[in-house]
Amino acid sequence: MARSYQTNPHEWQAKLGLGLATVGVLSLLALVAMVFRHFNLEEFAAFYLVNSPRFYLILVATAVGLATSGIGFIVSLNSAGQRRNQLSRVAWAAFFLNAAVITATLCVFVMFWFAREPIHPRPGP
Repeated sequence: MARSYQTNPHEWQAKLGLGLATVGVLSLLALVAMVFRHFNLEEFAAFYLVNSPRFYLILVATAVGLATSGIGFIVSLNSAGQRRNQLSRVAWAAFFLNAAVITATLCVFVMFWFAREPIHPRPGP
C-alpha cells in the first residue's frame, strides 16, 4: 500500500508565518500611504474628511495588519526552534518580521489617532 507524503507541520507553519507576514507588510504599506497622504508635519495633523472612506480604510488596514501579523507571530513562534523543522530559519525570520510589522502598525496608527483632524465639508450653494 502506498503511503501518501505529508509535509512536516512545523515546516508548513513556517511557510504560513511568512505568508502572513507578507500580508501584514502589504497592509502596513497601505496604512502608511493612507495616513501620510494628507499629513502635515509642521502642525502634526492628519487631515481627513468626516465620513470619508479613507478613515474607515485606515481602521481596516490597521485591523488586518494586526490580525495577520499577530497570528503569524504565534504560528512562527510555535514552529521556530523545533528539531524536525528544516525551515527553522524561515520561522525565526517570519517571527521577527511579524513582530516588526505589529510594532510599526501600532506606531503609525497611534500617531494617526492622536494627530487626526477631521475636516467638515461645507454645504454647497
